[in-house]
Amino acid sequence: MTGIREEIRLALRSPYLPDAVERLASVDGYLEVVWPRVRSSVETAGFLGSAMYMTDMALDAVEQVYEPVFTREDLAAAGASEGDVEALAGVIDVFHYVQPQVLLIVAALAESMGRPRVGGYGKPDPRPLAEREERHLATEVPSAPADTPPLPEVVAALGLSAPPDLYRAVATTPGYLEVAWQELQHLAAYPDFRRRGRGLYYYARSGARFLAEPLRANPEALHEAGLDDATVEAARKALDESLPTVAMMMMHVEAMRVGLGVATREVVKKE
Repeated sequence: MTGIREEIRLALRSPYLPDAVERLASVDGYLEVVWPRVRSSVETAGFLGSAMYMTDMALDAVEQVYEPVFTREDLAAAGASEGDVEALAGVIDVFHYVQPQVLLIVAALAESMGRPRVGGYGKPDPRPLAEREERHLATEVPSAPADTPPLPEVVAALGLSAPPDLYRAVATTPGYLEVAWQELQHLAAYPDFRRRGRGLYYYARSGARFLAEPLRANPEALHEAGLDDATVEAARKALDESLPTVAMMMMHVEAMRVGLGVATREVVKKE
């Protein structure tokens, strides 16, 4: 992993390159134009705070509709050792931390497509490298082949074109997904769960105004930077497809945390 992909990965304090970033990187020249205009905002404490607030929003909704039935004993019976489960919890924490940041970036870029400029109302306070982020950067995030059971079933149930990176990562823990998916597959049937997923999508788009630096990345600005119509439309399509998927996976990762007995909030502490 080199160049701008690596730069974005490190800015997110992430040990893996998120699918949404890879999708944007496949649009020739787009990230090279927009990333320098977003980077300074990602490196602020306010950006991370907004991302963590969204994790609490997701967790609240998950706890209202989801009470896991499977236990660690079930995972052991399916072949997972205690070490496997602890490693799984560490990987899930990485996604819990990184996905909302990705959602904010993708949402800001999508919002900027229809406006002359967005952002400029956030505080420029720098974001230091935290101990938790250092631990995340040292965490190995595996990725199972797309045909690993039950990933094809996940794809069909969620209406996606490929397994999301979250599910490919957890599918490598022996027995976990076979047990957990029996419950996770039903989450979308809960109206409150679906509403909060959409709420994250819209919160992230409205949150673009709190970028520390103004962002100008509409078609006119992209054309001025040398991108042609086809490239701009490819970028728009990639953004539109990534937004709802990342929001959905934010909800699913919170359900996975709850299933492992983790319900720690990041910003708004529960009484």
